[in-house]
Amino acid sequence: EIMRTIQARIVEELGAHLGEGAQVLGQLLGYENSDERLAVLDAGLTVRGLEFALELNAMTQEALEGFEKMAGGVDPGLLAIVAEVDARIGEFISENE
Repeated sequence: EIMRTIQARIVEELGAHLGEGAQVLGQLLGYENSDERLAVLDAGLTVRGLEFALELNAMTQEALEGFEKMAGGVDPGLLAIVAEVDARIGEFISENE
């Protein structure tokens, strides 16, 4: 739990330099409940649209690729959250392209 909080804070700090998409992803990591996290994501994608979804998708894909390359791996919970968010973004893109 502590590691997940630390990782979420790091993503938020890095996100300040990467733009709104990274900040949104950092905030999504803070939700422990999957249903809440996905509801917030869905609302954000609906309001912000396809261009924002594409931006988020690029970030989640990059994060997942980076996780694979990390020596020792990452917290399995963090990996599951990012994969879940990535899948939902992919669904949104498929439905709206």
